[in-house]
Amino acid sequence: MALKFEPHWKIRSPSQLALATYWDQLAAGRRFPAFTEFQPPPGLHDPKQLVAWGIEGSGRLRKFRALYQGESIADVFNAAWAGKTMEQVVPMSLRKITLEVAKECANSGCMVYSIFSTIDASDTRVDCHRMLLPFGRDGTRVEQMLGSLQLTAVQNRSRVLNHFDMQTDVQFVGRIKSGFTQPKPEPVSAAPVEDDKRKIASRKVKRAAKISFAKQHITCTVRSLSSTGAAIEATNIAAIPDHFNLLMEMESTARRCAVVWREPTQIGVEFR
Repeated sequence: MALKFEPHWKIRSPSQLALATYWDQLAAGRRFPAFTEFQPPPGLHDPKQLVAWGIEGSGRLRKFRALYQGESIADVFNAAWAGKTMEQVVPMSLRKITLEVAKECANSGCMVYSIFSTIDASDTRVDCHRMLLPFGRDGTRVEQMLGSLQLTAVQNRSRVLNHFDMQTDVQFVGRIKSGFTQPKPEPVSAAPVEDDKRKIASRKVKRAAKISFAKQHITCTVRSLSSTGAAIEATNIAAIPDHFNLLMEMESTARRCAVVWREPTQIGVEFR
């Protein structure tokens, strides 16, 4: 299974994006950090939604054995996983996608993010966002994986597995390289003209603004501003698309924006 590389801002869940950012900062230029370094600050991500796997063997004999299972995952699967392998605990209907993604994470040393969905008894779509983070001591061989599972629009967590067992549709799957938290440049025009290589000045500001797209509106704060772009802060960055209109306070005309970088709480945009 060979997955395409995807940018980190494809991660839709704010808490999963925060966890991925913390993992990347721990890696500090390596492909992945060591599991002993993993000590996230309180509130970064709910530990009830996490499962840790130890990797045993290699090739066809490789096994993924559960080291830790959060309470929310135990509720969904109605089973204790500690000490058991992935083949033993995952239902047959979900085994193929689950194991293939785990193998891809172990083989590539990249984070793997996927979204798969089902339809519940009330004809409501339920999404499962699954993120796997690799860990290892030497940065060359993956020895552990940390998984995050988050469900959307769930009314009965204990019964949702039955719906995934009957129907599972893959909405997205891709791998994400480490290194995306490296310092990013201030938003500037794409290519300065030949006779002017000076960096376009950007000033720190704090201006209320509104993002508009597809008949939706999100309030935000512009934190830095130049003639060609801006850095914008918002509470739900993952919900903001790559292109939108930005209307700042004291301005009567909205600016057309294209996202050029993303972080957990901010995006950088270029004016079009």
